[in-house]
Amino acid sequence: MGRPRKVEVAPIELNINPTFKPLFMDELDMPRYYQLYGGRGSGKSFVAALAMVQLTYSKYEHKILYLRQTMASSDDSVVADIKAAIRLMNAEADFRESKGTITNITTGATISFKGIRSSGSATAKLKSLSGITTLVVEEAEEVESFEEFSKVDESIRIAGKPLKVILIYNPTSALQSWIHKEWFIDGRPMEGRSDTIYMHSTYLDNIDNLNPSVVKRYQDLQESNPTYYLNTIMAEWTLETAGRMYAGWGMYPELEQEGDTWYGLDFGYGGKDRTSMIKITWIDEVYYVEQMFSESKLSIRRTLTKMRECQIPFNAKIYADSAMPLLIDEIRRGGYRTVRKATKGNVEAGIKKVQDKDIVLIGDQSTHLFHAYMTFARDKNGKLPHEPDELAAMRYGINSKTPIKNAGKNKPVRARRRKGFL
Repeated sequence: MGRPRKVEVAPIELNINPTFKPLFMDELDMPRYYQLYGGRGSGKSFVAALAMVQLTYSKYEHKILYLRQTMASSDDSVVADIKAAIRLMNAEADFRESKGTITNITTGATISFKGIRSSGSATAKLKSLSGITTLVVEEAEEVESFEEFSKVDESIRIAGKPLKVILIYNPTSALQSWIHKEWFIDGRPMEGRSDTIYMHSTYLDNIDNLNPSVVKRYQDLQESNPTYYLNTIMAEWTLETAGRMYAGWGMYPELEQEGDTWYGLDFGYGGKDRTSMIKITWIDEVYYVEQMFSESKLSIRRTLTKMRECQIPFNAKIYADSAMPLLIDEIRRGGYRTVRKATKGNVEAGIKKVQDKDIVLIGDQSTHLFHAYMTFARDKNGKLPHEPDELAAMRYGINSKTPIKNAGKNKPVRARRRKGFL
């Protein structure tokens, strides 16, 4: 193709949020990561497309890769944004498209499009990543884990050229997001990340480029659906999870009052499964639930040790997962003679019974039980995922026993807890 030549691109007559300026810079000493997060109508994806097209004119002859969770979705809005940016820059003559790659024929720089997964759960074979200088992860919140992202991120390592890893997304649940875990604390950018530039934007930053009817729609949502407005339009991280199975629980730091008390026990069967024991105390029609322990890779001997450490009475009523009766027998031999098989039945039906109860969680937000309560939700297809072990243990206990009225007079002190948006 010959020696790349430097091409000057005429300025674009478009109001661009100054927040996005780092995307258009092309220096060796720039940070590696760019968090491009914002709400609907913020213009973040199209501005990124403009920046990537301009980057193809760089002296570094960049190889740009657009990545999404699935291959099929890479063939729609992302490619359309790149083509629209090329047209806006009056640069159609400089580009050719072939086999999913757009090439700047004046410099040899390329923009390609791939998916982490080809379809469903099948992992795509991401080949030819050598030489990539710029990774743009569109809808980064859809990437299932940090591990999947990291496999590609670690491939961006060519020497002697500026490297960019750009994540474009709308913030979701802080409790579930690997992005929040890696780059944020309580919904705010993590201090001390010198390798990262944070670029937050909303429709208010892009209002001159939006149809007035769209602006009015967003403004109306502030009144009609404030939760959606804050999370989806204003792009704030939230503690909530869409489609949660449980909501409305109270939360107390501790429970001093006595009532009818028993336990639910779910055994971990390897992998990430945890053996979980939940204490259930019933007072005045309210179920107070407390995590005793929840750990992975617990042997029966260690489970019995944990039960003794948590001072579970040997005569306690314990309703245990009956999938492996041998484990229940081992618990009995360990001194807990009153352990018995839990009433399990259909999971969905069992969850519905628990949903109808008045429940208060005892403890703080550091427990697996709290995290499970806040995040257990149906997937985007409406299917129920694997039930967290802590919630399974709680369900076994609540649905296996009819409480005995033994209410006390003194109410525990209610704890203050965060809820809603960070």
